[in-house]
Amino acid sequence: MLSRTALAMVILAVTGCSQSNSSVGEVTDMTKKNNVKASPINVTPVKSDDETRAKLAQKGLFEGKLMVEHNTGSAMNVTLQYTNSQSYGVPLMFNSGMTADLWLFDATGKKVWAWSNEMMFTQALRETVMPAGKIQNVKFRIADGIAATIGKGFYLQAIFSGRATESQTPAMVPVIYKF
Repeated sequence: MLSRTALAMVILAVTGCSQSNSSVGEVTDMTKKNNVKASPINVTPVKSDDETRAKLAQKGLFEGKLMVEHNTGSAMNVTLQYTNSQSYGVPLMFNSGMTADLWLFDATGKKVWAWSNEMMFTQALRETVMPAGKIQNVKFRIADGIAATIGKGFYLQAIFSGRATESQTPAMVPVIYKF
């Protein structure tokens, strides 16, 4: 005789497997299926929407800047300072304990170093609200061995890890510092 738990699991397994999978992943052309003739639609793009999208792609909700402290032949301290310049608090979602990352690119645009490669982060969702007008800092350290390789044409790029949960606009676009 089956226990109630075992019986419930058997019922769930049978009902879960009895549904058809014929439509999973299947793309159907409804015009053929319903004998409908498709007619082309002329769409004229609205210039103002295109301009708005371009402006949003270039600017995030937060303003960011990189500040670099560098003494020749020693490690380099870098601070990403970001400000919520909105008149409202911005709800953020982070997928890990990392708030931002810092990448180093050479003169050809090849990524040669990433701060996150040397770090470990908690793999947990975290939610927070960045209040209006608030300024926060994320500090990075570039070891002296890496800092010594930086030459003309190199640049740093800071990437903010948070995602604005109530906006299509990115929380912050990448911030660049050129040497």
